[in-house]
Amino acid sequence: MNLSALLNSEEVSLAAKVLDYQPFILSENIQTGAAYSWAYSDDPRTKPSLVFNRSDNTEHDWSRIVDSNARLRAMYDDILDEVALRFPGGSLFDVACNNGYFPVGAELRGLKGAGMDMADYSKSFSILNKALNTKARFIHLVYDSQRHEMPVQDEFDVVVASAIMCHLPDPLPFLAAVGKMARRAILFWGQILDTEQLIISHKPPHPELSRLTSFPHGFNDNTRISRGMFKESMRLMGFKSVTEIEHRNTWLPQFLPYSLDANAPRTLDEELKTGSKHIALLALR
Repeated sequence: MNLSALLNSEEVSLAAKVLDYQPFILSENIQTGAAYSWAYSDDPRTKPSLVFNRSDNTEHDWSRIVDSNARLRAMYDDILDEVALRFPGGSLFDVACNNGYFPVGAELRGLKGAGMDMADYSKSFSILNKALNTKARFIHLVYDSQRHEMPVQDEFDVVVASAIMCHLPDPLPFLAAVGKMARRAILFWGQILDTEQLIISHKPPHPELSRLTSFPHGFNDNTRISRGMFKESMRLMGFKSVTEIEHRNTWLPQFLPYSLDANAPRTLDEELKTGSKHIALLALR
């Protein structure tokens, strides 16, 4: 979202303190977003660069920052457009909403938007709602992976699970909890193993990615399920179809970081070692 025409200098300074992970343009010289670290960092999982001031970067790096975060914005906006087209006037809930891009973006498209997260992003929602004249709602709660429980019991037309399952030790109970909330659809974005086999993959626990370190809760790094496992899980929960939202050239590449060759052929074993495609899936009741 481009907020540069909506914020005065004092609001830009405040926004730079509360917006970070998601791709916002705050002014001509200040942007936020994780895409630059995803695309170019050796390990974007820990302490990624999120807030960028043009004066602190070379023109070469600034152009990369602008381009990568623009690509992430384009992807988010295109996905939100798809949701608004399919579910006009409906409701959307993001189970790991971060700064609120999806809930606020839903509001801008005529839906009712809400989200939750383990960190308190109420200030992010406040500044976005004020600038954009929206009413997106933030709930300071988190999915409980020890008890496999979703703290919000309400139902929504569309429930978003974006870039969150990769950090959870219990992907199938998580999807079950998401499915109970989703009246009409689940929107998933993340890495999916490209096979119809029913597979769950974890990397070894990473000490900096979660507060829970005891077995089995410490399995928090690059949790992936296969395309087949996702489709079968959705079928068993009563979803009639799974549609992949087609990747577009204006988005970030599906394989990240850029050092991974997007066109290189991959066996399943190679994919398990190096990473999988990031894809957007829409499961429909």
